[in-house]
Amino acid sequence: MRVRKANLSDVEAMAHVGVDSFLAAHKGQIPEPVYRWRQEEWTYAVSAQGWERLLREIADGTNPYACVYVAEIESGEIIGLGMAELAASDATGATGEVYVLYVHPAYQRQGAGRRLVQAIAGRLSEQGITRLDIKVLKANIPARRFYEALGGQVIGECEIEDAGFMLPEVVYGWSDIGVLVSG
Repeated sequence: MRVRKANLSDVEAMAHVGVDSFLAAHKGQIPEPVYRWRQEEWTYAVSAQGWERLLREIADGTNPYACVYVAEIESGEIIGLGMAELAASDATGATGEVYVLYVHPAYQRQGAGRRLVQAIAGRLSEQGITRLDIKVLKANIPARRFYEALGGQVIGECEIEDAGFMLPEVVYGWSDIGVLVSG
């Protein structure tokens, strides 16, 4: 398995991994109307457009702190992706936040998620960011266990609005991003 920076030729595969992984992970964790809305509205094409837009913003310097990595297997198939940038909630610019971390269900528990987080942490650290946060649905016990295994500490709770529903989240934090880089 290899982790590398994403590029424009990856957007279709990233869309499939993102949509499929989200739907598999959150079945039964989010209200059924939200799940159905996601199934209907969040298509591969919509997801690919979003990834393409973000990768272009990174390339042209519009979004300099954002980073996107993919995990691929020997055949070149993309099986995971992660995205982070400056945390919107931190005005000091010292905290990065992972906004997307998906590994295709067939490839979970093989180190892809850990390696994606490490790559993201390394990139953010190079930019002078010293802390890292990740928000996760409170109901997503497998992901919460994963973040705890990486050394994340619960630093807060919040809610996110999705399709008109408020969904509770837990915020995990690392006060020293370096522990993830050295991993």
